[in-house]
Amino acid sequence: MGHDRLEGSAGADPADIVMDPAERSAIAHATAQLLISRSAGEEDAERVERLVSFAEEHGLDTLAELWSTAHPVSLPGALWRLYLVKAALSHNLTDGSEVFSRGLEGLGGIDAVVVGAPSPLTPEAFLVILDDILRGAFRGEFALALERASAVAKAVSAGVISLPPESEINDYQLSRQALRWSIISDELALSAKKAAEGLLL
Repeated sequence: MGHDRLEGSAGADPADIVMDPAERSAIAHATAQLLISRSAGEEDAERVERLVSFAEEHGLDTLAELWSTAHPVSLPGALWRLYLVKAALSHNLTDGSEVFSRGLEGLGGIDAVVVGAPSPLTPEAFLVILDDILRGAFRGEFALALERASAVAKAVSAGVISLPPESEINDYQLSRQALRWSIISDELALSAKKAAEGLLL
């Protein structure tokens, strides 16, 4: 399929969509499967690096739009959430690492172990963790990568809800943000379980 046709299938405006929803869904699943199946069990470090840096170098707009409409607990849906966690928290590493650390302190438990987070955590070390999680998805450790991303999202949710609100409106915004991260964490956890069972399609 040519690039233009693939782009057309991801148009946000219904008038721009040149494929029916079933074909759009099929492409989302096929591209996600291609990325995972080609990387699982291989030791091609250069190719793994290309996959991880693809978003920064070329953008993932087309695939992200396709993947974002997939079921949350599906292969393309899980891949989209992996990239979303990395992109959202890399945007402001200082704030992201601080909120993540606050969340870990409040949660306790094994989340820090699952993520592999050192203490104290610097923004630079946080970026290394986010990169390593994404790399793991393309090194044949997809279920573990999803589990680690779920733990990150869970900690961020707890960290956001622990922030002191500056106003009633800000309190509402923080609550909504924490809820979104909590939902992402749950979706990633379900995807990780299915991936470990070989049932994530």
